[in-house]
Amino acid sequence: MKKITLIVLVVSLVLVPVFAKNSLALGVNLGTNAGLGIQYRMSDFDLVGNVGYGFFDGYLSVDGAASYKVADFKIEQAVFDVTVGGGAYVGVPLSSSAKLGLALFVPVGVQYSLNNKDWPLDFYLRLAPGYWLRPTPYFYMGAYVGALWRFN
Repeated sequence: MKKITLIVLVVSLVLVPVFAKNSLALGVNLGTNAGLGIQYRMSDFDLVGNVGYGFFDGYLSVDGAASYKVADFKIEQAVFDVTVGGGAYVGVPLSSSAKLGLALFVPVGVQYSLNNKDWPLDFYLRLAPGYWLRPTPYFYMGAYVGALWRFN
């Protein structure tokens, strides 16, 4: 577990200066895949990804999705975006007896962005129902919560 945490930390430190652009956000993703969260924003369309460790399946996990803003709502002055998309998951086994994992999922999420120049943070909650293709096919539910630092 210490090795995985160290790998995620080193990858994060390398990726932050390389990809720091106006429409990019990097941060922490916690859930069925815990590690580095990445978001590339293009108006109402986002590309999101996570690299980390799957605590429930024991895989070194990589997933990516395209998300679209389908609605928004307000709570007092705060505006929340509702997103829906589609994506894929690849799980690399850490034990020699396990097999490669592949899945397709549909992330549905709520996102809040702080419009603050000193703290440009995005917070999100996503549920991701999906279908695990291999090693054994079955329906599953993924869930994520995270915070991303937006580079302006």
